[in-house]
Amino acid sequence: MEVVNKGVDTKFQRIRKEFKANDFSDNKFCEKILNSIGVLQELRLLNLSGNTFTSNIPQSLANLTNLEELDLSRNQLSGQTPSELGCLSFLSIMNFSHNNLQGPIPQSTQFQRQKYSVFMHSSNLYGLEDICGKTHVPNPTPQESEDLSKPKEQVISWISAAIAYGPGVFCGLVIAHKFSTHIHNWFT
Repeated sequence: MEVVNKGVDTKFQRIRKEFKANDFSDNKFCEKILNSIGVLQELRLLNLSGNTFTSNIPQSLANLTNLEELDLSRNQLSGQTPSELGCLSFLSIMNFSHNNLQGPIPQSTQFQRQKYSVFMHSSNLYGLEDICGKTHVPNPTPQESEDLSKPKEQVISWISAAIAYGPGVFCGLVIAHKFSTHIHNWFT
């Protein structure tokens, strides 16, 4: 069995008894995430990404006190992110991107350590500027889209390259002439 947890790829020859992970990603599961998932209190990794779960994120996930990684990305989840998830002291990696979440992002240490990409493509979330220093704008205004289409200024322009090229060629020819006269005398 091969598992990737926190970016570390681990291969197991047999399943260990203390291993507590569930990866149900990309299985076309639908409807809602059941509240009974909170019974799995020893769970450390839960990946439900890439399904078509709808409804809210269940608050029973806060019962998973040993949870270290939670991935609910690429679903159709709606509603608010439960603030109770901020009480999970071991939760260090999470992903809520590509959902229909709305409302404030919980203000806790676990959420404040996350990157902007954890919440991408959930257009009705607010509080991102407090979490990761970026303001989330779902659709740029016409003025912003014009600014994005303008080409950026080049660091080195062709004029400065041509100005540097002339003296460089001249110095190279002078040095080559000096060496070539010495080499000619040396060969003779």
